[in-house]
Amino acid sequence: MVSMEGQSDIGTRTRKALLTRKLALPDKDLVMVLESNRQIPLAEGDFISYRFHDDIRVHGGTSLELDNSQVVASVPGALVATLLLEGRLDFGYDGLEFSLNAAQGAVGVVANMVRPAAFRRRFTPGTRVCKLNLIVAPAWLRRRITPGCPVADFANRHLACRHLQVSADMLGHVRAILALSHPQTLAEKLRFETLVHGLAGMIFDQVARPAEEATEEAEAGQNRTTDGRIERLVTFIESHLHEELTLARLAADFSMSVSSLQRQFKQNFNLTVGGYIRRRRLEIARQQLERGLVTITEAAYESGYQHPSNFTAAFRRAFGMSPHALCGER
Repeated sequence: MVSMEGQSDIGTRTRKALLTRKLALPDKDLVMVLESNRQIPLAEGDFISYRFHDDIRVHGGTSLELDNSQVVASVPGALVATLLLEGRLDFGYDGLEFSLNAAQGAVGVVANMVRPAAFRRRFTPGTRVCKLNLIVAPAWLRRRITPGCPVADFANRHLACRHLQVSADMLGHVRAILALSHPQTLAEKLRFETLVHGLAGMIFDQVARPAEEATEEAEAGQNRTTDGRIERLVTFIESHLHEELTLARLAADFSMSVSSLQRQFKQNFNLTVGGYIRRRRLEIARQQLERGLVTITEAAYESGYQHPSNFTAAFRRAFGMSPHALCGER
């Protein structure tokens, strides 16, 4: 459930907090409120804080709120997508107020600030939250938006906002990012950033659609029931795309028959399991080729193709251009 309101209902007993700091302990992270000469624990958990290209930041994680507080801060202009997997989240920017509740499933919202804005977030003791924030700097968007781009209007409006339909594919990306919360090696960082780029692409796909189309799709998604194992399967696939994934292995790991797995996956996502895996590997290959991280031959093998010619044919079917043409445009 996502609601957008014009007024805040923050109670008078709520502590107002302007200064916070994160403290890393051996077994957990703490967010502290700095008040006079004392520090008050605000939340504890396992937090993500990752930045790359100086233009994209990822924050979030799983936390338990400890104090009844409202954090107030000034944030720079940015496009911010918030995806909530568990708990309740009350926050706002300038005149916008959001109340997200994941009791019925993951929810999300994206808001755009073209200039600095006042940020507020309420903390309630005992609330467990699992969320991910994707923060994109305006400069990153400007370098990629061309005349006529359907995202341009949204990116140019201060306090533009949109509900997000958290699809199984998007949910799989979020869970995979959370699972790889503290990448250390080069391979882990590249995989983390690839997942973030993939998630950003799905978010911008929704932003680019007319509002009424996105609303109709969200309502349709709310009426569709999904086997919990199928959602976990998507998360598992996202975390193991670099491995050999056979239907027999997936069915055994999720206590399903191969036929049941195929049928339920197709019913929920209108895709075959194999088709989904191939598409995701091709998307990752495209992102790595665009960034110059691999050769076409390397991309082919990492995508599961023994012959680069087969990879080229599949790539062209998926994206309408050959990998050679893509690399030539960089």
